[in-house]
Amino acid sequence: MTPSEMSIAQARMESIKSGLVGAGVVSLVSVFSVGSAFLLGLPLPLPTSLLGTLVNIAVAMSSGFFFGVTYRYIVRRDDNLHLGGGAVGAFAFVRSLAQIEVIWDDTFALLTWVLITGESFLWFVAARYTLDWAMRQRIVEPID
Repeated sequence: MTPSEMSIAQARMESIKSGLVGAGVVSLVSVFSVGSAFLLGLPLPLPTSLLGTLVNIAVAMSSGFFFGVTYRYIVRRDDNLHLGGGAVGAFAFVRSLAQIEVIWDDTFALLTWVLITGESFLWFVAARYTLDWAMRQRIVEPID
């Protein structure tokens, strides 16, 4: 459906649906990755309180929501794999670089940086493929 054929209200609803899919997937992956890091003793910056855990989940939900909305506009009905990969890369690198900047203490912590970056990619790759599936199933209407 072209934007001219879709009403503004319908277009907004599809964006909200795509954002909710992204928020749900990223939240689930975040809970899984934090739990795994805790159980395995990986050197990731983990929340240390209930409030910290709630903030972590809120950030994951917000990031996933904005990724979902943005991804729908980036990929449209195009089969160009570079568009989807570029969206994942952009979101993952911005998130991971911001986290690395916050924990920076003039030491070289390659494993921590790799884990942070890997977690970010895991978030957005999972959201990407779920959104691709949702668009193929017409759960979320792609943009022409």
